[in-house]
Amino acid sequence: MMYVRFEPISTAFVTMGIEPVDMLNTANANPQHILVLPPVTDDLTINAHTGFNVIDGGVAVRQFLESVPGRNAAWLDYREQDFVNDLLPQEIAELLYLGHRKTHMALPFYYKLQNQYARVPMATGLVNSYWRHPEMFEAVFSAAINRHLRDLLNQQAFWLRMHRHEKLPQLPSSVQKSWQDMLPDGVGFDWNSAKVSGQTVIIPLVQISERRLFVDADINDVPSVKVGQLVLNRATGVWHSMLS
Repeated sequence: MMYVRFEPISTAFVTMGIEPVDMLNTANANPQHILVLPPVTDDLTINAHTGFNVIDGGVAVRQFLESVPGRNAAWLDYREQDFVNDLLPQEIAELLYLGHRKTHMALPFYYKLQNQYARVPMATGLVNSYWRHPEMFEAVFSAAINRHLRDLLNQQAFWLRMHRHEKLPQLPSSVQKSWQDMLPDGVGFDWNSAKVSGQTVIIPLVQISERRLFVDADINDVPSVKVGQLVLNRATGVWHSMLS
């Protein structure tokens, strides 16, 4: 299951099935420095001013975010290596609250950090992700769709699998905007019920209770209502959506 809900006031997306690697696999500017919210570990550098772990350098950040601890960590990016030393006690307290309560006291965008993102996984498997520029989420969402699609195709019988020459097209902004009106209520992408043929891939779009979603949930036990489908024409590489 992939799931996304947009909260326009906080420019936050509540998601499931979208990972840090999806951000790294886009043309967006990737984080070069991140501040990791508690719990603190001795395995990473500890910043003396905040008491939080920090990771500096694009290669080190990528390696961390591709790891299991990185997928489960709450973090914010920052623009320059020493910017975290300028955070005020009140701002550090807000970040402690964000890391502990998994929601914000104040929007987690700081002049002193000049950060673009904040990612806060929750125990359920849902993730609160904050974007200074929400339109940048589209590329990350497209990368996540293609990652799930690649996995789906590679699980098929050999004549339906992804062909070596088959290129997975990006999900156009126009298609994503076609279900934008559903995002405040949340929309799920039911990969378990996807239909694959040599010509098309059809992924059902569903309205689903967010309160019933958690990482080990049996999706068949979670009530949902089909509201449309996302369709890929494998021959032309064209995506389109059909809403009920």
